Amino acid sequence: MEATAQVLERSGDADFTTNHIARRAGFSIGTLYRYFPHKKAILKEMVEAALRKQDARIRGWLAQSDGATAEELIEHMVQHMLEPFLSRSRVRKSMLMSLMHESELIARVNAAHLEFIRLFHARLAEMDPLRFRKPTDLTCHTLAGALLGSIRTSLIFNPSYLQDADYQKELVAMVTHFVTARR
Repeated sequence: MEATAQVLERSGDADFTTNHIARRAGFSIGTLYRYFPHKKAILKEMVEAALRKQDARIRGWLAQSDGATAEELIEHMVQHMLEPFLSRSRVRKSMLMSLMHESELIARVNAAHLEFIRLFHARLAEMDPLRFRKPTDLTCHTLAGALLGSIRTSLIFNPSYLQDADYQKELVAMVTHFVTARR
């Protein structure tokens, strides 16, 4: 998987072949095919590994967030959702573009992010039920779509935004506005 990321980072989709990946990893093509029948299988495993890592980070942070303020919780959640896109943005963009029509994988990714948002939103409502509205399936779905849609659009069209502190502040403001109770 690291060899795949290096091939994509170095030369993008032009050299993205199983032969280049195997050579970079120091494996024979036969060994590579024993574990991954095609290059999309490698990308899918990279996505799954990233989701597992993100899930562990988010759940770990939420479990230790008892002393955090709501503002800190929101900032951390945005950082956790943004973090996978900050490094190797060229790799992430290639992965997104290559896998966007893989409906089962996209459903899995969206379900994982929906669960992250659900946990986060429930924690906020638990912290201050008068300030934050109660999460519902619809509110969590909408917030996950808005947050990830913005991040993915930035990845494709304006990757420099991902590194911009003001962009992160805008995401935090969007999330804060969305989760705040309407009176």
